[in-house]
This record gives sequence, structure tokens and C-alpha cells, in this order.
Amino acid sequence: MNVTDLLLRLGLDPADLKPAPSRAANAQDAAERLGPEPLPCAACGTPARSTRIIDTPGHGRRWLDLCRDCMLATADPRRPTVPLADTLAVLRDAAEEAGLTVRILIDEPPVQP
Repeated sequence: MNVTDLLLRLGLDPADLKPAPSRAANAQDAAERLGPEPLPCAACGTPARSTRIIDTPGHGRRWLDLCRDCMLATADPRRPTVPLADTLAVLRDAAEEAGLTVRILIDEPPVQP
């Protein structure tokens, strides 16, 4: 989803978002921004759980702080998903590395005829 569509979906004016640095943000920047007292979600006001920098037309780089629900509501459905087999392989490797024996149970949806 492009930035203009994202802002429209959330009902946000980029002028209302806090300016962001011109440098690339890192994990420490996000951690400092979101904790220990998170900022409010830019869209609904509940505590933000994610933050990122967006480059807005006419306003430059701005912080976009979102709560879980607003972040999920704006997720791009075209983004490729990870195949289940790949996810299970990572879980098995992690368990083996930790010296654990695990049984992974999954509930696959029924096959449609």
C-alpha cells in the first residue's frame, strides 16, 4: 500500500505526524519511541505497538506510530506468506539447537472438493 493510500485508510493528515530523522531508523530508535510509556496510536489513540518512518508527499519523513489493530488493518494482503513447511523447519531447528524434543501439532483447514 502506498503512503497516500495508507494515510487515507487511517484518516491521517501527514502534518499531524511528528517529523522523523533523515537517517534510517534502527531497532534502538523504535524501542526508545515505543517504551516504556508508548506513544498513542496516530489513528485511534490507544498505545502504539509499532512505529516506522514514512516519506509523505509534501511533508517529508514522518513517524507513524500504530497500535496492533491499526497496524494489522493496514497490512498489505499481497505480501507473500511464508510456506508452512518453512515455518515448521525453523521451529524444529530452534528446538534442536535448544536441546529440546518437541511435537509440533498443526490444524490444517479441510480440503475443499
